[in-house]
Amino acid sequence: MTAKTPLYDWHAAAGKLVDFAGWWLPVTYAEGLIAEHLNTRKNGGLFDISHMGRFLLDGPGALPFLEEMLTNRAGKLLPGRAQYTLISDPNGCPIDDAYLYRLEEDRFMLVVNAANQERAWQWLMGHKQAGAELTDASRSLAMLAVQGPQSERLLSALMAEPLPTPGRNHGGWNRLQGVDLFVARTGYTGEPLGFELFPPWEQTLPVWQVLTRTGAEFGLSPVGLGARDTLRLEAGLPLYGHEYAADRPILSMPTARLGVDLSRNRGKFVGQEALAAQAAKLPQRVYAVAALTRGMMREGSPVLMDGKQVGELTSATTIPAWRFAGDRPGQEHYIRPLGLALLDSATQVGREVEIIYRKKTLPGRVVDAFVRPQGRYLKPIEFEGGAV
Repeated sequence: MTAKTPLYDWHAAAGKLVDFAGWWLPVTYAEGLIAEHLNTRKNGGLFDISHMGRFLLDGPGALPFLEEMLTNRAGKLLPGRAQYTLISDPNGCPIDDAYLYRLEEDRFMLVVNAANQERAWQWLMGHKQAGAELTDASRSLAMLAVQGPQSERLLSALMAEPLPTPGRNHGGWNRLQGVDLFVARTGYTGEPLGFELFPPWEQTLPVWQVLTRTGAEFGLSPVGLGARDTLRLEAGLPLYGHEYAADRPILSMPTARLGVDLSRNRGKFVGQEALAAQAAKLPQRVYAVAALTRGMMREGSPVLMDGKQVGELTSATTIPAWRFAGDRPGQEHYIRPLGLALLDSATQVGREVEIIYRKKTLPGRVVDAFVRPQGRYLKPIEFEGGAV
């Protein structure tokens, strides 16, 4: 049976719903994917991400348990801080990628992907240690994301207390319209400014209603799964089942290094030896690939160098982007084909490649990134030789 977030009725009235990872979620609203993507980059977007899993960990054994089960060092976190991390198997392959929040001294929250919620829960419960209490709070706490250049102005106008300290991964307790909730700066779509909110499940609708109503005054609007995927791909963020796979080494995704601590003073954790070996030598890794002409490319498209296949795209689509007028988005936008590809780890950035889709060849280039921060915006990088 497909599950419903606390905002199901609102989404059903305003957008088109699809079954995603066992949840009814909006794929898009009336204005469509392109408009939702562009508006998030120029003003901001509102996301219901209550389908994701949320596990609470309490007690004096919570920290030692997390230190052993997660790839990043939980002990580095002070209360009110967060970090990207992964749950590794002994072979250095991902059970899931996740975000860890230290709510209080002995209280943590681990956010996992919806598709892996049951797998991650069973894995953690199967390794649970004395003094660590685990609670599945996925149906008692909701999760909303407020992303984009105007997100800080919107939340500053609504919150009873000052927002968390500027800088990614800061968080704290706050109140919105009389609802107590945790707020964190942990950027769901890669924006320089972005927040996640964790209201009680039964109080989510009034929080969402004030966010959408007041958000409209600041230019923010709701965003569905379609634009979520294009926004995250444009920012180079991985998706489980695409860049992360159950049989693929964790460190083949470069951003995974942000969530893996292999320092000398790090205690033992699951997958440590395999990850150390990956850090020393890895046959393949994920690269950003930009097309240099108009065209189409999709997940699974072969990538060729000098006529020989050297890998394939793990994610790819056509993505809208603003042309900037000075230091901010202007009025014109264009479309560009972008993708992430699993290639030989010795591949050099700047290398020309060919992408094959439906027997058509699209010239492309291996690049560092598709966007770069420009103040409170993400500015598209225009590649020399590219037809956009």
